[in-house]
Amino acid sequence: MYTPVLLLHILVSIVLILVVLFQQPQKGGMGTVFGGGESIFGGGGAAPFMTKLTTAVAVIFVVTSLSLVLLSAHRAPPQQRTRTTEPGAPGPGPEGPGPTEAPAPEEGGGGN
Repeated sequence: MYTPVLLLHILVSIVLILVVLFQQPQKGGMGTVFGGGESIFGGGGAAPFMTKLTTAVAVIFVVTSLSLVLLSAHRAPPQQRTRTTEPGAPGPGPEGPGPTEAPAPEEGGGGN
């Protein structure tokens, strides 16, 4: 269930970016690149349509964001999803593997 919602979220993110870029600001914008949009969106222009489309896509974006948060909260933590040792084999203790000792520096050998 997580993967389809994630893919939908990515798609909605791309659509939201494109919708915002195609909105016509006060003095034009990317919406004017393709002829101003008035012939495509009717005589009233693209502003009301683009505003409604932006609102709808933004609501879908928020819903998918919250869905991903809720779904990820129910997933197992990463250390429990992967198995690094054989079943039944003793693993590292609660504090992890023991400390490794660094080799002692050689005496009198090289202060370049």
